[in-house]
Amino acid sequence: MRRALTWGLAAAFVMPWLLGEWAKTELQPGLVDSAARASQLVDFIVIGSIVFALSMWMVAAFACWIVRIMKGPRRDGDPFPPEQPRHTP
Repeated sequence: MRRALTWGLAAAFVMPWLLGEWAKTELQPGLVDSAARASQLVDFIVIGSIVFALSMWMVAAFACWIVRIMKGPRRDGDPFPPEQPRHTP
């Protein structure tokens, strides 16, 4: 689970940033009326999506921690069925 949470944390930062940078390549001064304003809007959307993704990551990490605490340490019980039959005297 730790590996999945680590990948999720990395994706929470990298994916919105990459998508924002990709969206900014289309914002050229001749093609968009206000390229600087549109670029700033994309930055705000990227920041918002990073904050949202990090909050969802924290919820998932907290849920994993709660499940781990509630399960407690592993305890093995008696095997079923018994490996050796019981003999009554």
